[in-house]
Amino acid sequence: MATTRRERTLARLAAPFWNASEGRVRALWRVVAALAVTLVVPGVVYAATIQPLDLPLIVTGFASNALFAVTAVVVLVTWARYVDRRPVAAYGFRVDRRWIAMLGAGAFAGIAGWGGALATDLVAGWATVEAVFSVGESRVPLAVGLALGVAQFALVGLWEEVVFRGLVMRNAVEGLDFPGVSRRWALVGGWVGSSVLFGALHYDQAGSLLALGFWVLAGLVLGLAYLLTDELAVPVGLHAAFDIGVNHVWGLATAAPDERVAAVPMLVRPAFTGPERFVGVAGLVNTAWVLLMGVAVVALVWRAR
Repeated sequence: MATTRRERTLARLAAPFWNASEGRVRALWRVVAALAVTLVVPGVVYAATIQPLDLPLIVTGFASNALFAVTAVVVLVTWARYVDRRPVAAYGFRVDRRWIAMLGAGAFAGIAGWGGALATDLVAGWATVEAVFSVGESRVPLAVGLALGVAQFALVGLWEEVVFRGLVMRNAVEGLDFPGVSRRWALVGGWVGSSVLFGALHYDQAGSLLALGFWVLAGLVLGLAYLLTDELAVPVGLHAAFDIGVNHVWGLATAAPDERVAAVPMLVRPAFTGPERFVGVAGLVNTAWVLLMGVAVVALVWRAR
């Protein structure tokens, strides 16, 4: 009798952390632990090994994101086996010919979308092309800098989508699967919640609450791609192209008041003269084109079906 009472007491104490019916840790703690490991461990390793070195910005950026990508993949495999207890493919890594085609389609939508944003600024007279094939103030040759930049943001697209969509969004949807909550609302809650978290963790790139909203919107578009396809292909391709297009292809990053942008190699380096509310990285032009990317994602998924 005492043993039974003790077991019941332990079960009640463990209930907020352990889902007895599923035989695994509850979704909230699975997400918190995954975020803690993925965001903290590579940051500590980077600070101890790479940051003290006098390396070009493009090199340190690549090295940093390589650490984050390796950590994210290790966490994904570990969580799949021991924590979430599901196949890796269930996160959206059913890699085949179709998956690769969807990855490419997502990347095309991102590059084309940011090309449209720059074209809008040029036509409106809010920007001019200052240089093409510009090495800027980078300390590495243009071809090397562009290769490292593309590789860096391909890694960003991979690891951030693994974390925010594969681990966070999927577990958030499962965590919201309460009695009385429909599957549809659980999906919406997981989508919105993971997008808000994505935006909040990009706070360092937002200069205002309005700019923070831009990053939440970007998270919603990327999450929509995952929600509609149940695959990481389109989100990874779109996210990678999102960053590559802004930083290395169309040069929209030059609108940001960040002196480090001068050291970023670009195929097109524009100079922006229009109002900040229109041409800023989180301005109305870019926001409109992010929304159009969302429309493109829906059209892409509809066509693929």
